[in-house]
Amino acid sequence: MPLKTTRISKPQPRRPYDRTSFVLVVDDDDSLLKFFKIHLNKFFSRVIVVESAKDAIAQLKEKEIDLVITDIRMPKVDGIELMAKVRRYDPTIPVMIVSGALLDEEQTRACVSEADGFLRKPFSFDDLHTFIDNGMKLRGAFKEMATIMRDRKKFRALLNGTISPRRAAKTAMGKELEEKLNTHLSTRAG
Repeated sequence: MPLKTTRISKPQPRRPYDRTSFVLVVDDDDSLLKFFKIHLNKFFSRVIVVESAKDAIAQLKEKEIDLVITDIRMPKVDGIELMAKVRRYDPTIPVMIVSGALLDEEQTRACVSEADGFLRKPFSFDDLHTFIDNGMKLRGAFKEMATIMRDRKKFRALLNGTISPRRAAKTAMGKELEEKLNTHLSTRAG
């Protein structure tokens, strides 16, 4: 009688993701898109993968995207340019950049100081989920900040650093808002 073998796999940690959240992945590498689609569908019921920034913008207009994960190096429009377009469209959507390429000085600066997160390829499952956890926390914080501020233009200026949390608070609700905004901004910087 043949022996029956069972495969033991490492159990995946439970993730507190909202299964109704839309995650948009943008990369020109088909194999990486397939990986993201298969893996993230275990945690989100709404994973959209596209090969170009043009397709990503089209998806932004069709669905309420909660997180964008993009490669930095893509033909025509790169991840940095896509990040700017996403922020102009909806500044509450975190843009997380993934890259395995050697980056020039400008790209490195953008990844470190402008992106909401940066993950270098190759990465582990734990790194990927920590990366996504941070992005989803940012989404919640940004949505709350946008609700408090109500003025989309000033909210975008606050995120871009062109107005201070103190000035934003004065134009919105006062000292309580200033403290909340500082907390959320420190979350983004962390």
